[in-house]
Amino acid sequence: MDGVVLSSEVSKLSLFLSVQVDAVREGMSTIIPVPLLSLLTAQQLEQLVCGLPEVSVEMLKKLVRYRDITESHQLIRWFWQSLEEFTNDERVLFLRFVSGRSRLPSNLADISQKFQIIKVDRPINGLPTAQTCFFLLRLPPYTCQAILAERLRYSIHNCTSIDMDNYMLTHNTEPAESSDTEE
Repeated sequence: MDGVVLSSEVSKLSLFLSVQVDAVREGMSTIIPVPLLSLLTAQQLEQLVCGLPEVSVEMLKKLVRYRDITESHQLIRWFWQSLEEFTNDERVLFLRFVSGRSRLPSNLADISQKFQIIKVDRPINGLPTAQTCFFLLRLPPYTCQAILAERLRYSIHNCTSIDMDNYMLTHNTEPAESSDTEE
């Protein structure tokens, strides 16, 4: 009797997995024709769907647009030097900090907006800030590369909320107005 119950459970699981596999196949077919899937390795398919696991500084440089600062400015040279010295895990955190994503697409043409860097006139001790929806980084005028790298590391490690969504939810302490209570 136990064999019949086990066989029934295996049959249900198999049907469930078949439905799931069909759903994945249907979704994948919107990205790449199903017959071509067999031509790709697992790694190639992952990169096509998820993007590159390594965050390339060179790719970011190809995507950048400078505002109120030039590519040759010392602050920009320090910024790129800092990113090159970061580990890939730190570059992933940086990418998440400025764009909300953890990987860059494997094809530059798949990126819809430029990575923007703006120099701001904040106090030298200020932290860099970002706007993920605009793929934008604001850099204060640091006095050396070491300070820039330290402040950038602090920001990417400690600001894990996209555009401060969670901060606003947890720090909104004003009681909501209610119409069903009278005083």
